[in-house]
Formats: sequence, structure tokens, C-alpha cells
Amino acid sequence: MHRTPALAPDTTIAIVGAGRLGGVLARALRAAGLVVRGPLRREDSMPDADIALLCVPDSAIAPVAFAARPHARLVAHVSGATPLTDVDFSLHPLQTFTGKETSEVFRGIGVAVDGRTPEALEAAEALARVIGANPFHVDDAHRGEYHAAASFASNFVLTVLDAAEHLAKDAGIDRAYLAPLVRQTVDNWAARGAASSLTGPIARGDEATVARQRAASGDYRDLFDALATATRAVAGRAPHATAHTTADHAATQQTAITEEPQA
Repeated sequence: MHRTPALAPDTTIAIVGAGRLGGVLARALRAAGLVVRGPLRREDSMPDADIALLCVPDSAIAPVAFAARPHARLVAHVSGATPLTDVDFSLHPLQTFTGKETSEVFRGIGVAVDGRTPEALEAAEALARVIGANPFHVDDAHRGEYHAAASFASNFVLTVLDAAEHLAKDAGIDRAYLAPLVRQTVDNWAARGAASSLTGPIARGDEATVARQRAASGDYRDLFDALATATRAVAGRAPHATAHTTADHAATQQTAITEEPQA
């Protein structure tokens, strides 16, 4: 990893927060040749440093930033959702972490950055680059959309996969058999986007099969309905979308309503 001119060789970074990201960042910054103090727990004494990097829960950012301010030239957080009200810059790696990763985990990923001053923004960009990542700018006005996108791309995907795993288990199938399907789907989406990659009964207008899937969804029927509705919208944007999809969907919905078991 190469140090950028914005970070002098003797730059000291105090990492506050000994959770998953704090530990991984500490390893990566040390591997990049920077002087790292920590990761520190919030109750530890704050050492003097050029940059205090707060890897703490969002609710703790304000008080920890206040405590760190007398000891650091710049104070930063790693939250994707929290504005810069109490810090000088933000640095949010767009990745999921277990805490066991090596410093190479940052290589080539995106990091959302912002700064209250040109110096602070330059420091954020330099820190991203020094660990091998690619910085991109997200300001306070767009943090909500950015962080929601991250949750859809990671947290909500796991919710859907959990449902898939349980339904597959009921059929006697291990989740390992679903994993190649998931990987190929993500690869297709990355290359072509959702609308051009969508396959399956909704994409081809096979509403009889969709109805059978819905009936088999059990406790996940509400989730199935919400996802099916959203998937129809994706299918409608596909280059090969046909006009019959909406009509077929309406007919299937009417059938589903009349066939619902009575209480």
C-alpha cells in the first residue's frame, strides 16, 4: 500500500472502539505504515494523536467526539448514516465485516467520505487510499439514501436468504446448494443490472407457477407478496417486458383472494 502526500510518515491515528471494524482498520492502517494507537475502548484514556477515528455506535459518537477533541487535530467517525455535526470528517467502508479479516479486505472496495473543510476531506480521501480503497463523496444531505442502499444490498439480502434457507430446509435441501445460484445472480446484477438479469416465473409471466410458490411460502407469505410486487416492477423495466404481465398478475391476484382459506 502506498502512503499519499496528505498523510505524513509520522501521522498518528487513535482508533476508539474495539469492535469489528475498529480492529480491522487498526490492522490495515498499521500495515500501511502509519502509527496507530489502539483500538481503544471508550473507557480508556485518550492519547494525543493527529486523527481520532471513532469506530463506536452511532449513539456514542457525540460524547466520544467531545472527549477526543482536546487530544486530536482532526476527529472522524466511520458511520454511514450520521452527519458531520460532531466530527471533522467521515470514513465509511462499504463492506460487511466479521472482525477476523486481514488488512487486504479494504483493497478495491468503495469508501464513502465527507469533510467539513478541504483539509478534512483530503485526510478522509487519503486514509481511504492508504488502505487500498477507493473513496467516493457522500454529503450529509444524501446519507439517508446511501445508507438505505447499503442495507438493501447487505442486511435485507440476508433476510431474503434466511427465508430461502428455511424453505429449502423444509424441502430437505441444504443452503450450500443455493449458494452458487446467489453468487451467479449477484455477478449478473453487477454486470448488467437487475432488469436485464431477472429470470424466473415473474419475468416470463408464468403466473400459475407464481401462485404455487406463494401457496408454498407458509410463514413467509407476506414477504413473498411484498417481494413479488417489487419484482414485477423490475420485470416491467426489462428490455423484453411484455404487456400481458400486468393482466396475468391481476387474474392471479383475484384467484389468490378467492382461494384464501376461510377463518
